[in-house]
Amino acid sequence: MNSGAVFEREPGLMRARRMILTLGALLLMTTMVSAFFSISPMVSGQRALKQVGRDDLARHYVGELRTTLSDWQLFVEQRIALLSATAPKIDPVDLAKGTQHIADEQSQAQDLAKALRAMGLSAVGSNLEFVNAKFFKTVTDLAPLLAGASTASILGLIAAERTAFARMWSLTANAVEQVTQVTTADRQRATDHLGTGGTVVVVLDGLFATAVLIGTVVFGQRARQREHSQRTAMRRLRFETVLQQALDMSTAEPDVYDLLREAMPAAVPNLQVEMLVADSSRAHFRRTFHTADGAGERSGCGVLSPQECPATIRAHTLVFPSSRVLDACPYLKHRPSGDCSAVCVPVSVAGKTVGVTHATGADNNPPTEDDIRYLEIASRKASERVAMVRAFEKSEMQAHSDPLTGLLNRRSLEDRVRDLHYEATQYTLAYGDLDHFKILNDTYGHDAGDQALRMFATIMRDSVRPSDMVARYGGEEFVIVLPDCSTEVAIAVLERVRENLALTLTAGGVPAFTVSFGVTSSTRHSTFAETLAAADQALLAAKVAGRNRVILADRLPTDVPTLGTTQPGDPHGDPRRDTPPIAPAPAPRS
Repeated sequence: MNSGAVFEREPGLMRARRMILTLGALLLMTTMVSAFFSISPMVSGQRALKQVGRDDLARHYVGELRTTLSDWQLFVEQRIALLSATAPKIDPVDLAKGTQHIADEQSQAQDLAKALRAMGLSAVGSNLEFVNAKFFKTVTDLAPLLAGASTASILGLIAAERTAFARMWSLTANAVEQVTQVTTADRQRATDHLGTGGTVVVVLDGLFATAVLIGTVVFGQRARQREHSQRTAMRRLRFETVLQQALDMSTAEPDVYDLLREAMPAAVPNLQVEMLVADSSRAHFRRTFHTADGAGERSGCGVLSPQECPATIRAHTLVFPSSRVLDACPYLKHRPSGDCSAVCVPVSVAGKTVGVTHATGADNNPPTEDDIRYLEIASRKASERVAMVRAFEKSEMQAHSDPLTGLLNRRSLEDRVRDLHYEATQYTLAYGDLDHFKILNDTYGHDAGDQALRMFATIMRDSVRPSDMVARYGGEEFVIVLPDCSTEVAIAVLERVRENLALTLTAGGVPAFTVSFGVTSSTRHSTFAETLAAADQALLAAKVAGRNRVILADRLPTDVPTLGTTQPGDPHGDPRRDTPPIAPAPAPRS
């Protein structure tokens, strides 16, 4: 019974297939016939429309020619009126205008003759060329007269020109009529052909209506899917554009992470997102932001360093549908908040993978493809901005700091002190110089000298307030600016610097050295240059007094030499320099 039913279905299936093939063949044949009857009048109509375009061009040419003829004859009649005057003055500009009229007329007549032949009016075109040649000859004969030359046949030349002009005017008027008639006929033909083609197309549309309806049903779903994909892509593009604009306004790395924390809930509302970025040593992760709000918060990722994170090791996005599957990330399993799904997007800065964007969702409900794209866009844009911010901060630091000691350089210090003057902030300035530094360099080498400079820079930084300014002013010279600080407090700070230096040197590693300071207050001077010069004089006094001391400019002895004078026992003139020979410092301790 079952086999009989099967055999009964097979003929029906074959008939259905034959019917489909027959209908398909009839539809194809109908399409071909309909296409023939619709395309033929359409092609004829298109050809007629092209002819109408050529007709319109001819009408344009004949209009231009008649305008030029009218302008020329007006010019000629004005010149003829002047011939009766005695010794008429020749106007070169006027003659040039007339010459241009004739040149335009000849060019337009040639264009019109070609257009008339293209319309099938060859006889009219040939006649136009013949009459135009006659007209040009009369103009040529009349030219000397118009230029002011005397001739006995004035009246004859004028009459010949007027007769030739009248023939040209009459011929162009006739051309206008014939062009209009041809154009009207061509337009009517085009209208008839297009009307016939339109009727056939309407019939053809009716035949294809059913096919279109079926096609709409079949392809409608695909169109909706494509539209959904396009809308999704537009939303992602809009998100990327807005995020880029916001990141462009961020000036520090924490600002970048704050923007991501604000943007992620709207982009991936079903996911809890955090970003882990390696510290400066690239040995440990730190969490820069997370989007958990406390309600239903999931546990964060417990990975400690980039070397342990599978996403940063593989340098590509990893998706985990469930933390319970065998190949899930080890750091997803056994979390206090329970099982979850996750996606991990590596973060690269300057070409190196230094972080990961970690997003978690409900277990067995992995992030969608759209979610992953949003996370990848945010990670990429953030990494690009972080790289730019870090590069900018590095270049700014290099531009404003001394490369050896990391202190402010001379220009940066002067810029900051200028701000203090602008804000009318009082400050105390100390000018320091390492004692016998040249001897240290010559005895132990420049490496030891550089090490001494770096050590002293660190001691000064650690001995002053964060608001104080410490700069390497050149060579072994340093300047300390202490805003809102009295000279008494400043001297105490400098004595602490000297004590810390002596204490640090007891650990060995660097040859022993001392420092001298000159101190003054900005209240006693009007400019930074005067303040610095006063501190420099006080430093000179400290050198003369035996070095390794702090001297206030207000308490200088009266016999302190000015810069460049020679002191007894100081053959090189400036007691700040390393001229008095001293015993070398003890060798560094091991």
